[in-house]
Amino acid sequence: MNPHAQSLLSDLDVTLTKASNVRRTDMLRRMTDLLLASAPSFPPEAVAIFNAVMQRLTQEVEPKALIELSGRLAAVSSAPPELIARLSQSDDIAVSGPVLEKSDLLTDDTLVGVAMTKGLGHLLAIAGRVQINDVVTDVLVDRGDPAVRCKVTANAGALLSERGFAKLITEARNDKALAALVAKRNDIPPELQPFLKMARG
Repeated sequence: MNPHAQSLLSDLDVTLTKASNVRRTDMLRRMTDLLLASAPSFPPEAVAIFNAVMQRLTQEVEPKALIELSGRLAAVSSAPPELIARLSQSDDIAVSGPVLEKSDLLTDDTLVGVAMTKGLGHLLAIAGRVQINDVVTDVLVDRGDPAVRCKVTANAGALLSERGFAKLITEARNDKALAALVAKRNDIPPELQPFLKMARG
C-alpha cells in the first residue's frame, strides 16, 4: 500500500475514534455502495484500500450492520477477500451464513477452520455451497448431524472422499433418508457399494 493511502488510513483511524455507531454504519453502507458500483474495475491496490477501510468500519458497529454487509457482499467475487473471511468466522450465523454459503472467495483452509470450530448452523451453510472440495466435506461428515450429512450428500457439487463415503455409509445403517441419498450418488467408490447395499438392508 502506498504512503498516501497509509496516511489516509491513519487519518481515518483518528476520525473513527470520535465516530458514533450510527456514523460508522452510514459510512460502511456508503463504502459498500461504492464497492458494488465499481469494484470490477478496481485494481488490486484499490481493493486492498477498501478492505482496510471496511475492516476498520466494522470494528464497532451493530450486528444488524454486519448482517446487511454479509448479505450484500456474499455473492460478489470482487469483494475484499480478507473482509469476507472475517465475516465467515463470526459466531453469529446471521452474519457468517450468507458468505459461507455463497462466497467464492473463501479458501478451503478458511472453510475447514470454520467447520472445525463453529456450530451446526455454520456446517449447514457450508453444506449448501455450489462447490465443496472433499477436504471440507470430510469435516462436514465427521462433525455434522443428520441434517448436515443429508444436505451435503444431496449436494451434487460436493465432492466426497472415500473416507467420507465410508462414514456416510456407516451412518446410513441407522438413517434410511441418508441411505437413499447416498444411493443416488454416482461417484460412490466401487469397493464401497456392497456396504451401501448392506446398510440399506
